[in-house]
Amino acid sequence: MLTSLPKPLSRTFLVEAAYEPILENILSGALASGTVISEVSLAQELNVSRTPVHQALARLAKDGLIEHRSGRKPRIARFGRDDVIEIYDMRLLLETAATQRAAKRIDPRTLAELTREADALAAAPDGVDWIRQALDFDVRLHDALAVAAGNRRLRQEIEKYRLLVRAFCRMTGNSENLREALQEHQTVLKALADRHPAAAGQAMARHVQKRLDAVLGTLYREAT
Repeated sequence: MLTSLPKPLSRTFLVEAAYEPILENILSGALASGTVISEVSLAQELNVSRTPVHQALARLAKDGLIEHRSGRKPRIARFGRDDVIEIYDMRLLLETAATQRAAKRIDPRTLAELTREADALAAAPDGVDWIRQALDFDVRLHDALAVAAGNRRLRQEIEKYRLLVRAFCRMTGNSENLREALQEHQTVLKALADRHPAAAGQAMARHVQKRLDAVLGTLYREAT
């Protein structure tokens, strides 16, 4: 059973709020390949109207996770290890390039704020609500670098894959993985502070590869 969404919920975020739990259930296997999708049932379980569910399923179809053939009800598409690897390959290409560009363009105040936040998280890994704060910081950091890259189309592509990856982040978001990711983030931030594009790009590439390894280790233990 899907987790219901909290109330009240801003209309602005309804589609994304429907998209993410459906995506997470597909990736975790709770919605298995071949499962017939009912918009009515999903809307009831998520406690939203059919409209955001319909739009979320349309987005998932574009992502290749929903099959919707003419005259047939939508079904969950096959999603396996190779699909996960391809998503992270795209992250590797896009976010490495964005981070290299950001090393020359990022606003010093933005960089300082991100660095202070990373340092504060690193200094108190046992703090109350630390996991949620670390997950939120991950989103802010990657979004800030996409903006700092200074290319609207690049940013849009990164945002597309970040939506897919957000579910993986939550599924692998234990304290050990998040502490490792935070250390990787700090390495990226140091290279950005040094205004060293190559080093920043390499640090981001290592970060993405490490996160892929964590996801594969969680979802496909038998294959690793």
